[in-house]
Amino acid sequence: MRKAMLLFWPSFVIAGLASATFFSIFDPFELRLHGMQLFADKRTAYTFFLLAAWAFGALNTAVVLLLAKAPQEINGYCPLARAPAEAGNPDQP
Repeated sequence: MRKAMLLFWPSFVIAGLASATFFSIFDPFELRLHGMQLFADKRTAYTFFLLAAWAFGALNTAVVLLLAKAPQEINGYCPLARAPAEAGNPDQP
């Protein structure tokens, strides 16, 4: 549950800010693709953009959480410990 909150809460905040910024600049009725209006009403446009921005924000946050993992958490990686005799010899890499 904690990881889900770490994933979805920041992405929701990102989506809210992105939606507010985008729709403060553009009117949903002016959005057209090849001359056709994209959305029938404003609520549909707001909902679609919020969900799309939320999904993109969740993907972004998931990548950040993946990159923030310690090496021990990824595939059970455990670096080899050097023996004390090897650790004192600077000639060996």
